Amino acid sequence: MRQRRAGACVMPLYARVTYVTSRPPADMRSISSGSFRAVRGNARRPGARGSSRHLEVLLTRKHYVGGSSMTLVGRKEETTVLRRMFADVQCGRGGVIIVTGSAALGKTGMLHAAAEHALQSGARWLSATACSSEQALPLGVMSQLLRSAPLDEPATRRAEQLLTEGAVPAADGPDAAKGRSARIHQGLCEVLLTLAAETPLVITVDDVHQADTASMRCLSHLTRRLRSARIMVVLSKQLEAEPDLTPYTDMCREPHVGHLGLRPLTESDVAALLGRRFDDAAARRLAPAVLAVSGGNPLLATVLADATGSARAGRTGRAAVPAEPVVDEMFRQAVLTCLRRGDAKTGRVARALAVLDDAWSFDVLCRALDIDTLCAERAVRILEAAGLLVAGRFRHPAMRSAILDGMPAEERTRLHRRCARLLHDTGGPALDIARQLIGAGGAPDPEAVPVLREAAEQALAGDDAATAIRCLELAHRAALDNRQHVAVIADLARAELRVNLPAATRHLRSLLAPARDPHQRSAGVLAVIRRHLLWSVEERQAVEALRAPGPSGAGEDRQLAAERHLSRVWLGCTFPSLVKELPACPSESAPDGSTPATIALNPELLAATLLSTALRDEDGKDVVADTEHILQNSALSDHTFEMLAFAILALFHADRLDKAAVWCRSLQAQAVARRAPTWQAVFTALQAQIALRQGELSAAEEHARAALRLIPRRIWGPFGFLASSAMALACTAMGKDTEAVDQLSGPLPETAFDSLYGLYHLHARGQHHFANNRLQAALGDFLACGELMTDWGVDVPTLVPWRSAAAEVLIQLGDRARARELLDEQLARPRANGPRLRGTTLRLLAATVELQRRPALLTEAVEELQSAHNPYELARALADLGDAHRALGAAGRARMVSRQAWNAARHCQAEPLLRRLKPTGGAEEVDRPLRVQAGPADIASLSSAERRVATLATLGYTNREISRKLHITVSTVEQHLTRVYRKLNVRHRTEIPSDLDLVVDSRRVGAERPVG
Repeated sequence: MRQRRAGACVMPLYARVTYVTSRPPADMRSISSGSFRAVRGNARRPGARGSSRHLEVLLTRKHYVGGSSMTLVGRKEETTVLRRMFADVQCGRGGVIIVTGSAALGKTGMLHAAAEHALQSGARWLSATACSSEQALPLGVMSQLLRSAPLDEPATRRAEQLLTEGAVPAADGPDAAKGRSARIHQGLCEVLLTLAAETPLVITVDDVHQADTASMRCLSHLTRRLRSARIMVVLSKQLEAEPDLTPYTDMCREPHVGHLGLRPLTESDVAALLGRRFDDAAARRLAPAVLAVSGGNPLLATVLADATGSARAGRTGRAAVPAEPVVDEMFRQAVLTCLRRGDAKTGRVARALAVLDDAWSFDVLCRALDIDTLCAERAVRILEAAGLLVAGRFRHPAMRSAILDGMPAEERTRLHRRCARLLHDTGGPALDIARQLIGAGGAPDPEAVPVLREAAEQALAGDDAATAIRCLELAHRAALDNRQHVAVIADLARAELRVNLPAATRHLRSLLAPARDPHQRSAGVLAVIRRHLLWSVEERQAVEALRAPGPSGAGEDRQLAAERHLSRVWLGCTFPSLVKELPACPSESAPDGSTPATIALNPELLAATLLSTALRDEDGKDVVADTEHILQNSALSDHTFEMLAFAILALFHADRLDKAAVWCRSLQAQAVARRAPTWQAVFTALQAQIALRQGELSAAEEHARAALRLIPRRIWGPFGFLASSAMALACTAMGKDTEAVDQLSGPLPETAFDSLYGLYHLHARGQHHFANNRLQAALGDFLACGELMTDWGVDVPTLVPWRSAAAEVLIQLGDRARARELLDEQLARPRANGPRLRGTTLRLLAATVELQRRPALLTEAVEELQSAHNPYELARALADLGDAHRALGAAGRARMVSRQAWNAARHCQAEPLLRRLKPTGGAEEVDRPLRVQAGPADIASLSSAERRVATLATLGYTNREISRKLHITVSTVEQHLTRVYRKLNVRHRTEIPSDLDLVVDSRRVGAERPVG
């Protein structure tokens, strides 16, 4: 060895940063933050040279800050202990100190801090790092120490001779070998003691628990001779790593051997670390989150601080500091570095914990790795002390993913399969077993399929559709018989329907052929195909599968027969044109409308029956109560989704829009919270239809648009007409012709008008034709609706009011007699006497009678529509009433009513109606806004009597006419109006809003905007 000057002994430290800078820095201060940014950039690139060495650089320097020398964050007391010990060494009192801590907790940093302090005081530094792969190399650690020492020529030759002799196994007997070892150890110690006689000497050995036995004996030999030597020995040892070496034990017994335990960083320590990148306020704000992720591990905390600091680059203001620490690829590599610096057993336990995740227990962990409980508990304690675990769980998902990604594929697959078997044998949850099978990949054994299907059900119940789909896709790869294969596809289609409609449709199509095979068909498969009808354009193939004959011989089982009956009822209220293709069932509903026990005990059948009742000429007195019973007692799930949608439609067609809106809003909010876009789209489309019938055009448009964003129109099946027709009708009424055309144009499937939902499209198209003065085309669409509804036996105006729509066209064509006939028929239909339908029918009926009779009919229509809370239809009725007053010469009354109509039309953004209400002669008078300053609370303060009087006043009635109509005195009318003016802060009856109930109820559920 060549002679070296004292300063050269710092080179081993700088050798660690050769990947950062091409030349060694003059001192540690020259290792700039920019250099470490270069390290980070290199580590992000897969396969970057020396990425693990870069992390060692960070591990060495990671929590040093500022100053001319290294200052360890959170290590002030420990640094003081080392400096005091060195002061004793300078006085000739040598000693040993063992620094203990978990991986990456700063042990190496403490060794280098001690060395730097000694170097600044003129001492020499010798360093070595023990490694498990070199434990079989005799005197390996001592060789590192001595071959870097600045020895003179004789001492160099002596050391080389002793190291070479010690590396050769002894050929003599045990006694001779002991004597030779003692002589070698004595000689090597004399070399070090001679070197220390000139200048104080600091010896550091990192990871001493992995040192070879011969080196440990030599260090133990040296320890016994330090009492009067100027040598300071600093060793680092992993937490709970007890070397199985007698020399180490002997060393620890010496009185001048001390121990220094390192603890994780505290919150204030982390804040100081963050202070390198952020101001004090930002550092204090980020410190708790960084501590929670890193567990106080200095390496992890520093990586988080650096990544978070880099993320703020280019930002300004308060947004410059991220709210949470940034977890990047460097953090994942730091996690792996922590494991590599630990012992092999702890690394195996960490990998097993990553594989098991939340399913781990000490029993399964020990059996998976073939280790005892004490070993497992020790490893868990080490990982918790290192900041990787908290309460046995990884602190951050990135830690687990980094460990899994760092495992060899073969080892990971083998461990997943072993854990799956162990969890199965110990009765673990199906979902935990399934996650292990998914992690293992490949085709599972057929006996695992029931577990995977059960796990999929559990995942769906927990709103984890992605895991459910992965479970079923894995089950689909197993070697199964045809019947099991079809059952798995049916489950997969049901799971996909929640989140991915196109994928669900593909699976459903693949079920059509097997469902016609009696050996593969089951009630569950038929149920999936029945639901498929709502989304598919292949209705006839689905019906063929539903009507396929049962197994020969003994006949169908009860479940299959019940499903056939349910399918027939289901088709009756969705595809009535196809119901005749199914064979009749003996368990049909009784003709008197009673509900058999078989229906009452099956909520799905009951919902379809109630919807069928609401669509037909049957007495629907119990529809609302029974439907609400279903809604109250059925949780939203993959099995009840369509049933609950049918229940909403039953309320909708029973004209109970208020109740339908409340329930639909609740279910839509649940769908949003449970991350089910298909459910959300359907309930949002239903909300659009409800808002449309409530006269809230802008809300209907927003709901429909939201539904079509969730599921594009081209993907929807028949159910999609709910959204597209609502969008088209709302846009037509609001004068947005282009948007309406977008929803009505394009080719329709051949079977579009086999379903009830096709009627919505036909009606919307007719209304668009009418708005654009294509009267014959509009009349054709409305009459086509009537023909289909009559043929299907669902001729109720709450489905599609085709008679009033056709009558409005006939009025424009001059055929008032035919129009009046249709309107009279509509008033006689079931459920046509609700305020909304009756009000719209009376408005049109007024146009078929002589002028003198119109105000009375229109006034009645206005009163009905006010109680229905429908601003759009109310505006149309008020507009017609104003026209009637104007035609009769009552200009003042006409102007007042027209102003009320204009305000109602403005409320629902009906631009075509607003243009009609602004005639050239008195546009400014109609357009003048009301000076209403009252809010909903003020209007709600009106008594019922005051509200009745105010409503009639807005319609142009005089005080005397109001008194006659309400059977009260004129004085009472005047008193009521006086109180109304005061409560609403108005000065004249023309300033009273016509839509009093609308203002109070403007926050009703049907008018609310989409959620999510």
